[in-house]
Amino acid sequence: MAEPREIPPKIKWLQRFFSIAGDIAPATAISIMVKLVFTPKKRNLRPPHTELLKQAHKHVIKVAEFRNTKSKLRVKYYEWGKGDKTVFLIHGWEGMALDFYKLIPALVQEGYRVWAMDGPAHGGSDGKVTNLLHFKETMHALFEKTGAPYAIIGHSMGGGASAYLLMEYKIHVKRFVMIATPIASKKFFDGVFSMLKVPVKMQRLFYKGMEEEFNVPIESMDLTKRKEKIKAAKSLMIYDAQDEEIPPTDIEEFLDTQPYFERLKTNGAGHNKIIRSKEVIQKIVEFLQ
Repeated sequence: MAEPREIPPKIKWLQRFFSIAGDIAPATAISIMVKLVFTPKKRNLRPPHTELLKQAHKHVIKVAEFRNTKSKLRVKYYEWGKGDKTVFLIHGWEGMALDFYKLIPALVQEGYRVWAMDGPAHGGSDGKVTNLLHFKETMHALFEKTGAPYAIIGHSMGGGASAYLLMEYKIHVKRFVMIATPIASKKFFDGVFSMLKVPVKMQRLFYKGMEEEFNVPIESMDLTKRKEKIKAAKSLMIYDAQDEEIPPTDIEEFLDTQPYFERLKTNGAGHNKIIRSKEVIQKIVEFLQ
């Protein structure tokens, strides 16, 4: 039997903070919580990232900050290869375009042109605070400029943002791949709040504030409850049986409502390493053909 994982000191501190602040100053605690939840931490580049960056053609598009059309952000996206078919890659929370350093060369070798974007507040792009809907709107702005790609591949939150994009806008792709994607935002946040021992009344305040900020109910960010069709000729879901962040049962519940999706279930790739799995890359290459 595996030993329970030790709780990191930062998590222990947050648990104590929310248990005390939830009673004394809930409004202040909510403000801190929102900042924590929607402020990603940027990561340093590692050698595989820098090597891939040297080979890239670099582009910039200016997009609005979330719910603030007067303020513009510079969002970076990168290009590799010269194929007739463009494959667009979008990373997840606290990721970056260059995290696909194993997948991009494989796609270029197959003759595709590859674009990968640093989402707002991620990688080399501007911004400090962002969210799934901001990713979706940024991709829409890019595709209005460039036209829709042949395929979209989204990891984690990037997969969810791409799904909503294909549901809500007149954008149609030939191939769509979701990798380790959170299906229901509320269930995801419920798990975070449970870990942090956030009082129930604070959770309610958070969801209320989130709905006011996004101008949509939290229930609308649940792919199992959405009735719109994802506009892709063929779709594929890739997920892992031992994902430490996204329960595979959530993904399988979604797949039960989407019989036209193909699926690949890996075992042991985890949440982040899955995009570097040889099995996953081979499956994506076959699926795109």
